[in-house]
Amino acid sequence: MPSPIRRARSAAQAANGLRRGLVAEASHRTFPRTEGTTTVAGPLGRIEVARDRHGIPHIFTTTEHDAAFGHGYVHAQDRLFQMEGARRVAGGRLAEIGGQRLLGSDRFMRRMGLRRAAERDLPALAPEVRAFIEAYALGVNAGVHDLPALPPEFALLRIGFEPWSVTDSLLVGRLLLVGFAGNWNTELVREGLAAALGPDLAAAVDSIHPPHGTVTGREYAPIQAERVLKAYRATLSVGLPSGLASNAWAVSGARTHSGRPLLGGDPHVDVSLPGLFHAAHVQGGDLNVIGAGIAGIPGVLMGHNERLAWSITAGMADVADCYIETFDPTEPRRYRTPEGWTTAEEHIETIMVRDGEPHVERVLVTRHGSVIGPALAGERRDVALRSTALEPGDLLTPFMALWRARSIAEADRALDGWPGTTFNFVMADVDGRIGYRMAGGVPQHEAGEGLLPQQGATSPGPPPTWLPAALPKLLDPPDGIVVSSNNAPGSALELGEEWCDPQRAERIRALVEGAPKHDVASFAAIQVDRRSRLLERFRDVLLARGAVEGEYARLLEGWDGVLAPESAAAALVNETWRDLARFLAQRLAGPLWTSILGGGAEGTGLNSAFSYRSQGAIVASAERATGPWFDGPEDRDRQLRGAATRAAGTLRAHCGGGPERWTLGALHRLKLAHALDGVPAVGARFSRGEHPYGGDMNTVNQAMSGAWRRESRVAVAPGFRQVLDLADWDASVFMLPTGNSGIPGHPRYDDCIGEYLAGGYRPLVFSRAAVEAAAEATLTIEPRSGDEAHR
Repeated sequence: MPSPIRRARSAAQAANGLRRGLVAEASHRTFPRTEGTTTVAGPLGRIEVARDRHGIPHIFTTTEHDAAFGHGYVHAQDRLFQMEGARRVAGGRLAEIGGQRLLGSDRFMRRMGLRRAAERDLPALAPEVRAFIEAYALGVNAGVHDLPALPPEFALLRIGFEPWSVTDSLLVGRLLLVGFAGNWNTELVREGLAAALGPDLAAAVDSIHPPHGTVTGREYAPIQAERVLKAYRATLSVGLPSGLASNAWAVSGARTHSGRPLLGGDPHVDVSLPGLFHAAHVQGGDLNVIGAGIAGIPGVLMGHNERLAWSITAGMADVADCYIETFDPTEPRRYRTPEGWTTAEEHIETIMVRDGEPHVERVLVTRHGSVIGPALAGERRDVALRSTALEPGDLLTPFMALWRARSIAEADRALDGWPGTTFNFVMADVDGRIGYRMAGGVPQHEAGEGLLPQQGATSPGPPPTWLPAALPKLLDPPDGIVVSSNNAPGSALELGEEWCDPQRAERIRALVEGAPKHDVASFAAIQVDRRSRLLERFRDVLLARGAVEGEYARLLEGWDGVLAPESAAAALVNETWRDLARFLAQRLAGPLWTSILGGGAEGTGLNSAFSYRSQGAIVASAERATGPWFDGPEDRDRQLRGAATRAAGTLRAHCGGGPERWTLGALHRLKLAHALDGVPAVGARFSRGEHPYGGDMNTVNQAMSGAWRRESRVAVAPGFRQVLDLADWDASVFMLPTGNSGIPGHPRYDDCIGEYLAGGYRPLVFSRAAVEAAAEATLTIEPRSGDEAHR
């Protein structure tokens, strides 16, 4: 327990840090230099960083080493505190700055073992790859050295900046993989539902992907419902122990005005300030790529080079499994296997806690993976996590090959090496080809296997992963359209059951097919589309069953199905759906009602796969008046009327008056919050408020809020938008939700917000002539004369 003197000293230091941070933010003295010439240690030759008036830094040099160096330098200029936060989260070092309240996060991350994975990956890197990341780390540290002052958050938190390392980049990469490999959380949710509701009812509320709407066009597993039910019922045989989505699509030249392919992409992530993605252009040696990347990792994740364009969606495959281990109470490291007792690895993790005593976390690792159970609130069992996101693999070599790929065929070969978490890649090349493939490590499960936790004592061990060639692919489909929106890929393999409802994919396809030819503008219009076919169907049921009358009925009759933030009809439909879903879930599942609407396992703070599919399941059940959600037509009609009445009451209370004052955006809001949003005085200065926002989880312009949440606040939205024109790269466009800078008060900190909310775009210029025409500032980085540090 800290002494009163220690607490007082800590409070005084915090107040001083707050003052220094706000002064730094107000004075602009933390803004990086973007013009003139600077001389630093590390580069082999001259590097030019031209920042265009659209907010993109373009890095031009002659070698790949210096391209990586320049990218690290720019990331340090634009996103240093975000990088610091990412490596602290991944490494389990938040309590060092936030104290006891952040210890839970650190315990979980130490048990996941991301830093151990990164340190294991380092010696396995090919020399070329290691040299590239080392150049990037040198660039980061040179960029930090050149800053006039650290960003204001460092003063606020009273911390400095430790030099960036290759391991730090690998660590951030692992954090990204884990963030897209959360199906283990859904396993724990399913297990809880099976215990509380019984296997048959639990399987009935676990809504399934329909046979249609797959990426490849192959019918989706017609026995999938039986797979789910079998998995739930199988839990009874062993007893129940007493715990990001995206769009990408491409069309061939036969569907465009130019005769060349077009490609669109928008990854959906937690939107904060700064956003997850940083946009940049990196050119040097054989490398010439532009697009969205992650600060802390060199290169771009999605974008294009001179001949190939690609975008990425979350693969959603089952890449993680939970195993309930049985440990010997007399020998804490011994656990049971089918062959008898064996000994787990042990790692002692010491977590430093600001203004507190160090915490020692004893981490056990079994043949299945790290035991994470003790770090989950409410979990009393030894849950071991097997995740391909944590297994050995080279994260950068496949992307380096992708950046250099001259065709889809070369890109396909590059992606054969992608390890861990699955991603869907939608691609197009200047030769006119379009394609899709899933890449990553997927365990070889039998039908229905892997949906719920398994017993470690009887498990034969983690299954091997499918070979890359076995995963779904599609090349040059006859209709000239490829669409991936986290819907099922279409495969005979058991790849999991966590796919999103195909509504977004089907809407994109309908909009593409609805016009004879497309261009960048029509693709951009598709990307910001907010029409909800599901809630149109729900509206039709409300009207047909007389659930709304009078002015409310007239309001819904005139609704065009668009979830626009200014729409009163959209507000009534959306709030009625939310109210109905919450009521039905509570009636079915009691205390576990949030689980069947998408709330994650206790203590994870994550949503589950149920959040993607509950809307479609309830709407379909309302149309048929069938179980498990309704007990026949009379019950259905009664519940619809009750939900509509309560929704109107909510809107009157929140907006005041009648429909003339109602708007969807009054309740459905996007908060652009800084990581320090909760700090008094800081949050108001560093965050950028709440904004009316339309759409929902199943509109192309996605805005997932989660019906299980008390407020209809948007939690997930597009984190980057791109439309790439393979006939003219300079005609391509992009948009970020906030801005490219992460420094509060910087002109590029929040300059995209208004355009993003309005569905606007900015040019993503690529040719040297176009960049020079659009440049607003150019910084030349020269190698220090006589310096040998880079050799």
